[in-house]
Amino acid sequence: MDAAGGKIDVNITFDENNQIRVLAADKFRETENLKSECIDFLKKIMSFNDMVTTLNEVLEQQAQKIEDAKLKAIGARNKIEGEEDNRKKKEQELKTIINEKKMILERLTYEYESLSKVENEQKLT
Repeated sequence: MDAAGGKIDVNITFDENNQIRVLAADKFRETENLKSECIDFLKKIMSFNDMVTTLNEVLEQQAQKIEDAKLKAIGARNKIEGEEDNRKKKEQELKTIINEKKMILERLTYEYESLSKVENEQKLT
């Protein structure tokens, strides 16, 4: 009896293997087909999950390679920028040395000319 107090219609049958079945044979076959389809679907979902996991791992590896390449590029850029600064400093140092040498040359040239005049005056007298 059901909760309302009425009768429950249960159809008990025997299948071809003489097993007792509560469901009709066609309903039982549909249930078995549904069970088989569910198992196939579950296998496909598990396979899909494996593919997604593999794809995720590959993407993470590629992301790591990209990140490594970015870090190398940043390091190279910083090195180049540092090299530019070093060259500018070196250029400025060399210009300073050249200017100092020019001043020494001018002083020595003036001194030489002055001594040459003195020498010439001494030779004349």
